Amino acid sequence: MKRHYVPIRPSNPVYEERELERGDVSAPLEPKRRRVGVSVACNECRRKRIRCDGQKPVCTNCRGKIESCQYRDKSGMSPETKGHVVEVVQALCQLPVSDAIQMLDKVRHETDALRIMSTLREQTALLSKERSSRAQELQSQNPTAYPWNFPLGTLTVSRGSRSKKSTPDSQNAPESTKDSASKHIESLDQGKAHEKWHEPDLCDPRLRSVHIARWSNVGIDNLLAVRCISLYLVTDHPLLGHFDPELFISDLVSGRREFCSSLLVNALLYWACVRAMDERTDELALRFCAEAESLWQDERTNGNDSVLTLAAAEFLSLGYLGQGKDHSVLKYLKEAADMGARMGLFTVEGQVLSGACQSMPISEPRIPQMYAAWGIFNWLTLMSFFYHQPGIICPTGSPRLPIPIAVSLDVSRMPLAHDTERVPSPSFMGNTFTYACLLWDIVREVSWVYHAKGDLPWGSRSSLAFAEFKFRELLAWSNGLPSQMESKETNPHHVHVLHLWLHAAILDIFRPFMRDAALMERRLKTFARTTTTPRTVCDISTSQLKGLIISYRVTYASSSYSILWHTALIYVVNELLETMKEENWQSYLLLCLYGYERLSRSWRVARAITKGLLSMALRRGGISSGVAIRVLNALGHSSSDQLLGGIRATFMLDLARARVEPTTGGYRRGFWVRDRRMTPQMTAQPVISRISR
Repeated sequence: MKRHYVPIRPSNPVYEERELERGDVSAPLEPKRRRVGVSVACNECRRKRIRCDGQKPVCTNCRGKIESCQYRDKSGMSPETKGHVVEVVQALCQLPVSDAIQMLDKVRHETDALRIMSTLREQTALLSKERSSRAQELQSQNPTAYPWNFPLGTLTVSRGSRSKKSTPDSQNAPESTKDSASKHIESLDQGKAHEKWHEPDLCDPRLRSVHIARWSNVGIDNLLAVRCISLYLVTDHPLLGHFDPELFISDLVSGRREFCSSLLVNALLYWACVRAMDERTDELALRFCAEAESLWQDERTNGNDSVLTLAAAEFLSLGYLGQGKDHSVLKYLKEAADMGARMGLFTVEGQVLSGACQSMPISEPRIPQMYAAWGIFNWLTLMSFFYHQPGIICPTGSPRLPIPIAVSLDVSRMPLAHDTERVPSPSFMGNTFTYACLLWDIVREVSWVYHAKGDLPWGSRSSLAFAEFKFRELLAWSNGLPSQMESKETNPHHVHVLHLWLHAAILDIFRPFMRDAALMERRLKTFARTTTTPRTVCDISTSQLKGLIISYRVTYASSSYSILWHTALIYVVNELLETMKEENWQSYLLLCLYGYERLSRSWRVARAITKGLLSMALRRGGISSGVAIRVLNALGHSSSDQLLGGIRATFMLDLARARVEPTTGGYRRGFWVRDRRMTPQMTAQPVISRISR
């Protein structure tokens, strides 16, 4: 049997020549040379797992062999080719699934790259034109509600810009897009953070005469206390408005206790001190909370119901909400709802009408009652509509008192569905509270039908007709807004927040129909265009929210310390992660995440929400781990963590999972925030709202 021996290769001729030159063939061998690293070994050497010197066209090991020496093609694609591949993928992702399949079938036999690119670009342009035409009817007939008609994806962020509406650019490759967008958004935040803080002027010069020791036993500097009160009055009170600001300031300065009380002042300062104005305010907030709790117990022991106690209950609810104390939030919301019902200001679910229920005491001044009735009503409606927490009470009807309006307000364009009464109003209030009352009165019925009662048969024509009717009411409300209530940068920040609430409400109205492919494409019958569907309305409102968020974050400093607008961030993040198709979507995602990061410097619950949204984004591939780490590092740790303990706040973060499932008995399921040791845990739990099919 013939044996196959390994052929012996000739020795290295260079080494033999050196030995002959020295004349000593028995000289010791040269030191072994270091291996020469090669980027690619030939296929034969890779198969045998031996070292290859990478010489081409034939390596040393393959010389004289029958097998050919072949290398893998590791040259890679050129940058231009990579760009074409990314553009093709992005173009296909922007198309609906059915259109994308048809497009792939159309170009499957095409070998010319330029023709493929031309076909895809043409189809994408047609889709963009179709989307624009869908929005045209809504934008032309409702310019106040839909002012953002420019391509948001083309905007850029300049470092430290505070007056230009902008959003960061992104790169072509997905990973580089996330990193580039992250740096752009970080630069925007750093530009704001490094600006010198200018202490705002007091909203009312009378506040300089306040002696806070009259109202609270907490040791706080007078100037710091009145600055906290002033900041609240100009930032949040135009949106909340649950007490008369003019009468409150007057009694706060004079020491009278008709329109001001120690309970109200301590509860207000608890909410106001949560903002990171001063390094001492975290501890002060806890002390104000403790004193307000003590005073609250005294009031409840005596059974005293008043508009001042009612306003204090809302402040305690707000403060606990910002600090992630969910059980206390629900406690004071229920207390406020029950007290308002007992006082006859409005009706709530489960209320039993009896002689114990008062019918609005005639002896008390009317204006404070108007503010209390509508302020508490608005807050209860907002909480029941946006947060869907077990135990939240939704009002069953509108307040029985007129809506307070400023003396100078022109009501010629206002849709007067309710009685109004002109009242003296300070300039910092503007007209936002009046129109907020009208907005929440429209939304209240939606919250009652969708969440509290759930009597509407979902999927029926009547359910979509109801949603379309409420949508029409919101559009009529927006068309009645005066110029000072339009979302312009020259108008106050609280006007922007009102428009953020509007489009968040529109998304919630049509959200139940987005879980059904047939329902989301069903035409809204009161509109001329057949393309006006729930899906179209939701897409347009999402675009409006993006523009409003950009404008609000870049223009108004209150975006960093007022948490009343944060619902819009959750809604936009969910829409972005649901599709992940449009250009620059990662930039908008990071804009929202860093918006929460800024809020987390004042509000502990924002830190937990940020971690929950990061978890969602990572799970769905929305961001890279490097970007997530940068956001987490930016969150840092708060000095109040050890003082306040764990966080429990039942915000629904993953709205895609908050859809009705057959196995849940009609209950919604969603992601909730629960952070006991500042480590986010996302758990799916049944929610309050029972929705009947």
